[in-house]
Amino acid sequence: MLILGMIGSLLIIIVILQKRSFRQNTSLTYLLAGAIITGIHLPTIYIQMILVYGFNVSLMNADVAACKEHTYLRYVTTVAAISFPCWAAFDQYVATSRYVTIRNRWSSLRVVRLVIVCSVIFWILIYIPIIFHTGIINHVCVFLPGAYTKFNTYVFTPFVYGIGPAGMIAYCTLGTVRNLRCSDVQQTHAKLAKQVRAMLMPQLVILAISGIPFGFQNMYLDLTSGLHKGASQIAIEAFVGQVILIFYHFNYVFTFYIYVYKSSEFRKVLKNKLFYWIPQRPMDSVQDCTNNTTRHAQVCVNDLR
Repeated sequence: MLILGMIGSLLIIIVILQKRSFRQNTSLTYLLAGAIITGIHLPTIYIQMILVYGFNVSLMNADVAACKEHTYLRYVTTVAAISFPCWAAFDQYVATSRYVTIRNRWSSLRVVRLVIVCSVIFWILIYIPIIFHTGIINHVCVFLPGAYTKFNTYVFTPFVYGIGPAGMIAYCTLGTVRNLRCSDVQQTHAKLAKQVRAMLMPQLVILAISGIPFGFQNMYLDLTSGLHKGASQIAIEAFVGQVILIFYHFNYVFTFYIYVYKSSEFRKVLKNKLFYWIPQRPMDSVQDCTNNTTRHAQVCVNDLR
C-alpha cells in the first residue's frame, strides 16, 4: 500500500503539472494539494507503522519526543489530505452556481491557493494540543487521559473524520446536481469539468463511507474499555479495527488509480508522459528487411543482431 500510494501521489502531481488546462482548473488544484499532502503522509506515517507492526521496531514507543512528533504529524497530514477532496466538492458546487458573483469569487485560482494555504495552517494550529496530551504508557504511544483526550475521542475526531466530510460532500453533491439541472449552466460547462466530477465522485464516496466507522471507532473502544472481554471478542474487535483502518487507507492509496480509470484526459496526459520517458524502438531497419529480396534477407537479419 505504501508503494502503490507513493507512486500514485507522484504521478498525480506530474500529470496535473504537465498540462496548462489542468493547472488552471480549480478543482484539480485542490486535488493536486491533496496529492502533495498524501505524498508527505504516506512515508512519514506508514513507515513507522510498518516498523512497529511488522518488525517490532519503534522509536515512537520508546522516545517521548518521537511519540509526540509522530502523533502530531499523523493527525495533521491525515486531516489535511482528506479536506482537499471536500474543498474540491465545494468548488464543483460553486462552479455550477447560477450566480456569476459566486462563481467569480470562489472559482479563482488566487482564492483557491489562499484556501489551500489557510487550510494547512489551520490544521497545523488546531492540532497543537496533541503535542501536550500524548505520551508513552506501558511502552505504547497513546493519548494521555484527560479532558482533551475525551473531547478528541467523542467530539472532534467523529466530526472531522466522519460527520463533517460526509455532510459537506452530501450538501455539495446535491447542490451540484441541482445546479446542473439549469440548462444555462450545463451549456457553459466544459468537458474537463465533467471528467473532474467523474474523478472526484468515487473518491468522495469512499471518503464518506470509510470516515464514519473510522471516526467512531475510538469512541467505541473507550466506552467498552472497562468491560471484561474474552479472547474471541478481543480478536473480533482487532479484526474489525484492521478492516476499518485498511478501508480508510484507500483514500490515500487508490486515488490515482480512480483518476486514471474515470478520466480519458488524465489517461492521455499520463500516456504521453510515460511514452516520453520510454525510448521508442526504431522500426526503420525492420521495415527495410521486410521490403528486401530474398538475396538480402540474411544480411538484414545479421545487421539487426
